[in-house]
Amino acid sequence: MDASGPPMLHAAPVPRRLVIAVAVLAAALAGAPAAGAAVTVGIADQRAGTFHDTRLTDIVHNARLSVAWDALDYSWQQREIDGWMKAARAAGVDPLVTFGRSRTRKFRLPSRDEFRHEVLRFRHRYPYVHEYSPWNEPNLAVRPQNYDPARIASYYHVLRKMCPKCTVLGADVVDISSLDRWMRAYLREFPRDARPKFWGLHNYVDVNSSSSWGTQTMRRLAPGEIWFTETGAIVRRATPTRIGTHDRRLTIRTGASRALEATKRIFRLAATSPKITRVYIYHWKATRRSSWDSALVSPDGELRPWFEVFAEQARLGSEPPPAEPPASGETPPAGPQP
Repeated sequence: MDASGPPMLHAAPVPRRLVIAVAVLAAALAGAPAAGAAVTVGIADQRAGTFHDTRLTDIVHNARLSVAWDALDYSWQQREIDGWMKAARAAGVDPLVTFGRSRTRKFRLPSRDEFRHEVLRFRHRYPYVHEYSPWNEPNLAVRPQNYDPARIASYYHVLRKMCPKCTVLGADVVDISSLDRWMRAYLREFPRDARPKFWGLHNYVDVNSSSSWGTQTMRRLAPGEIWFTETGAIVRRATPTRIGTHDRRLTIRTGASRALEATKRIFRLAATSPKITRVYIYHWKATRRSSWDSALVSPDGELRPWFEVFAEQARLGSEPPPAEPPASGETPPAGPQP
């Protein structure tokens, strides 16, 4: 090689906006304080007993419940939902309900009319629920008919029509390798000016690895607000089935020794964009028999070390932002501030 080295190439200047965006993302993931308002923090949990623990209900006022689309066809599922709703309401917790696959007919999606019928029953039984998501983890489905974007979009339209004053998420998607492809296909089902304004993301891969691809992809594609409707530091999980060699889930690292840092990472990821406004941690208390554990409390009822990260963020999110003083010579508007 010539001692003078290769010829110098004059690269085009990098746009200043790109430099700033990369710097903000790097700072947030490195642990820099979040700019702007804190996120609202909730719990994603299926058990009514969760709301009997004041260590949680003293600091959290939002919770997510995933229900089967045909749950009200079965008395045992009705009792589970009734108990959850009663306990949540008694604790002053607002529910977000996500519909999903049947627990008895797992590989069958309802028609639009069937879904409408079940939503009507659900709304009649629980009229105080005002936050919904039409389907849980559609881009994780194994069979093609179970992740059909057109069918999921029809469920969204049913919810919007039946509850026009409700907050309805576009869907609850997972940050696996199919996320980009599925979201693009789903968005094509909507006119550009009628796309959902709220979205749910389960970013377990980003939280439990060194990547942030899923969260960044959702930030880029989803119009409006993004809620981490299910996330957490995974202590233990079963090996996923039907997983390919390039599946992002292979990058997940689990274990109690990693959980504290992973929980901090949840909120660093949330701080990367003002579009991300809520975080629901799954779940409250671990059980010894379950193959999945991302809980904040051990099976013995002891708070785990990463609970304090959750609690600190929950307290921040429950406090209203300080009022901004009016400019000199300006009269503050009357009434409560948004």
